[in-house]
Amino acid sequence: LAMAGKKATIAYDGGMDLPAEAPSGKADSFQVTGDPRKETSAPGSYLKMTTSRANFRAVGWTDDDFEKPMITIGVPFSNTMPCNNRFRELADVIADEVEKAGGKAHIAMTPVISDGITNGSKPMRYSLVSRDYIADCLEIMHGGYAADAMITLGGCDKSVPAVVQVLARMDIPGISLFGGPALPGKCTDKITLTDRGLDPGQVMEAIGAYSAGIIDVEELYRIECTALPGSGTCSAMFTACTMASAVEALGIVLPGTASHPAVDESNKINVQKYEDCRASVRALFGLIKRKQTARSIITRKAIENAVTVIYALGGSTNAVLHILAIAHEAGVPFTIHEFGDIGSRVPLIGNLSPHGTYHMADLDTLGGVQAVMKELLEAGMIHGDCMTVTGKTVAENLAEIPSLKDRPAQDILYPLAKPLSPAGNHMLILSGNLAPESAVLKLSGKVYDRFTGPAVCFDDEDLAFKAIVDGKVKKGCVLVIRYEGPKGSPGMPEMLSPGAALVGAGLGKDVALVTDGRFSGASHGIMIGHVSPEAAAGGPIALVEDGDMVTIDARNKGLSVDVSDEVLAARREKYSPPDKLAGKRGAVLQKYVKMVHSAHVGATTY
Repeated sequence: LAMAGKKATIAYDGGMDLPAEAPSGKADSFQVTGDPRKETSAPGSYLKMTTSRANFRAVGWTDDDFEKPMITIGVPFSNTMPCNNRFRELADVIADEVEKAGGKAHIAMTPVISDGITNGSKPMRYSLVSRDYIADCLEIMHGGYAADAMITLGGCDKSVPAVVQVLARMDIPGISLFGGPALPGKCTDKITLTDRGLDPGQVMEAIGAYSAGIIDVEELYRIECTALPGSGTCSAMFTACTMASAVEALGIVLPGTASHPAVDESNKINVQKYEDCRASVRALFGLIKRKQTARSIITRKAIENAVTVIYALGGSTNAVLHILAIAHEAGVPFTIHEFGDIGSRVPLIGNLSPHGTYHMADLDTLGGVQAVMKELLEAGMIHGDCMTVTGKTVAENLAEIPSLKDRPAQDILYPLAKPLSPAGNHMLILSGNLAPESAVLKLSGKVYDRFTGPAVCFDDEDLAFKAIVDGKVKKGCVLVIRYEGPKGSPGMPEMLSPGAALVGAGLGKDVALVTDGRFSGASHGIMIGHVSPEAAAGGPIALVEDGDMVTIDARNKGLSVDVSDEVLAARREKYSPPDKLAGKRGAVLQKYVKMVHSAHVGATTY
């Protein structure tokens, strides 16, 4: 055989003398490139996979490339949303570094949904759906090419857990990298609504403030135009930055990278983020060399570390869903009530929006999540013996990080000895006759024991939002929004629009919102979400009627409706859930309804 004037050096009959495992880390990809060590008749032999190599040659591969490990680069990308719109450029940097390190880059793009763009609209039903779909897409692209390892990029809310879920699911050498938070917005003109840096939370609250006559249309427009100055995820401790912090605590990303901003003041990619890409590739090849796979990192102890960091920073309630899903993918038994038990011991020390003053870029000036973990480690609140992608333990990674007590005075990160708020005042996992399985209450440092009020019920988010902006929701009531759960909506959209409208209208402390939907990380006020079982599954929330007295008992972690079991049983006989997909085109949501499990277990799909 002759090709381009060069004699073939590979023995098609299985005569090539290679070690049992290629020194470069190539293993699984021999299935598609052909293994020259195998006999001709064996599955995956060099002869049998000749056509496969011909296809690879068509895209530029050469003889040497067939001896290299294939590295999947997982890239949830869209050019129309700020969280992930620079990922194509980052993927190119990663691909170049993979090639320099002796691998073959296999770029796998996936869909990605923007929570910020879809919030308050029906398209948001696709947001949570996209989490497991992204993981599925990457499984398909990795398994379908029998690649050897994976590096993933995470950005907007659901993409951060999704690209870690697939690593845990497949238990492969893998590492993730957060694309980075945006910088907070600035407005040179006076803003009535806030005196701090702007973020998407203020945009949503401005809608309610305008509707209530608190701000005028000019201020609303100024906020719209300045709150998001450039690429990157939401700049505050909303869901994206919460999960970025959590996966750094898990040990599946390089220490310090979660807080590095996506761009600089001129909206050019932050040079540090380019270095994060290159360093992550080097770390991945270290994992390959050590034969270290994702499940050796994502352990029970690592998950406990992640939960502890989430509570310390005042993270998003969406983290409950996502941590449960990651644990499920890693084969680690872990329940929502265990999540709450761990968190109940953790004081709130991050003074970050939406409950505080600062943003993720400010935390980065202290060393980011590593500064938080150092404070927690010194107090014995996280496990220092967990292995990470560096090949070192958490404690070893933190050894050179300055202690909080040795730093100059600042108010971004509080010491555990004098926290922003004591333990038990962030997220609580509730249960009761209104939520027999569970519900999630977000306090974000606020202290209150009990709220009781008459229910005002809506079977759709849009109807509730209209009632708020029309001034029909009064102080003292409990706003119940149902049929917005994983199956009911479907897709469990965020109730940020009605929640922010309440806060913007000055009702955040006087009206509770109870829903089987979920909330944005930007949400604050008296917000209870994830009520399970959901209304569409016949949960008691479907049986509540206007005027029923609903009690939120934070002290005893209870959520109840003052209606007897007999009355609820009588109402159940008349129960008939609405079909929100009736007459709608499309198959994805129809399939999701059949597959998705309760929010109680993370809204997983298998």
